[in-house]
Amino acid sequence: MKGKNVLILVLVGLLAVLLLQNSGLARVRLYFWSLYMPLFLLVLGVFLLGLAVGFLLAKAEKGRKKKEAAPPVPEPPPSSPSADL
Repeated sequence: MKGKNVLILVLVGLLAVLLLQNSGLARVRLYFWSLYMPLFLLVLGVFLLGLAVGFLLAKAEKGRKKKEAAPPVPEPPPSSPSADL
């Protein structure tokens, strides 16, 4: 196995242990809403939200670098004054 695959398996295993050990109820409050859910679902939801934000930021950074690396668009040559008449 490659090192990257081993690292991914270890991280998934640690995440599974973390989720299983946090099965108690947690209260989530947002303004006037209140919700009870297992803590592992809350942890998993925050993890997935962070994963999505990281993916979107990486994609935006890649697009920004690609745009900076593009050659500039050449300007058209100036027209002569006699052509405007």
